[in-house]
Amino acid sequence: FDSLNPLTLLQILNDVFAEINPQHKLDIREEDPESMVVRMLTFLRVLKYKPTTGADNPNAFRQGLVQGEKPVIYPILQWLFQNMDDLKKRAYLARYLVRIDIPPDQLADQDISELNETYGELMEQFKEFHKELERLKTSGFSTGEIKKDIVNMEDEQEQLTKRVDRVRKKVESVKNHEKMISAARNLRIAREQETDLRQQMIDQKNQLVHAEQKYQRQQQQLKNTRSQGVGTTGSATPMLVVM
Repeated sequence: FDSLNPLTLLQILNDVFAEINPQHKLDIREEDPESMVVRMLTFLRVLKYKPTTGADNPNAFRQGLVQGEKPVIYPILQWLFQNMDDLKKRAYLARYLVRIDIPPDQLADQDISELNETYGELMEQFKEFHKELERLKTSGFSTGEIKKDIVNMEDEQEQLTKRVDRVRKKVESVKNHEKMISAARNLRIAREQETDLRQQMIDQKNQLVHAEQKYQRQQQQLKNTRSQGVGTTGSATPMLVVM
């Protein structure tokens, strides 16, 4: 690995970038060196890489990257390999959460301003959707289990279909099976009607019981009212005699 030339090292670095984000999949020999370094630096900034070499001198780090220097490339590769899964997620989110720099004079245009505002709202919606997706992943939600349940239900359906076919063939082999099926259907309908009639009778009996209970309550109320009326009349008569 130490014998690799700078161009090969840069291509390896770029291939690792492409593993994180396929948009970087290209042959750096066909790319302008200045465009290449701008692209790589931008991607490292998106991934939030902090240089261990030349951290206090950005120009030195940039120059080392352009020239494919090992003290610059090796730490980057090590950091990428150690954090591959997290960096893939970060790169994926960055595709939708990177703000577009719009000059203030262009934001004065109403259409551009509205588009920029809509873009911001969509970014917030994406954040919420992504959070919900991560929550589902950590809550035990498994598409594999759902697929397994679907397969099991399909198997049960197939077995039931085969069973129905066997019964149908068995019935069809019986003489006058159509009449038997018709008779069985009529019997089922008659039993359903009988069940409905029984339920109606039960409902009517319940209504009758409720009506009798209501009648008895009203009779008792009437009796109580009459008793109170008689008591009042009886107490008033002596007073009239005295007067």
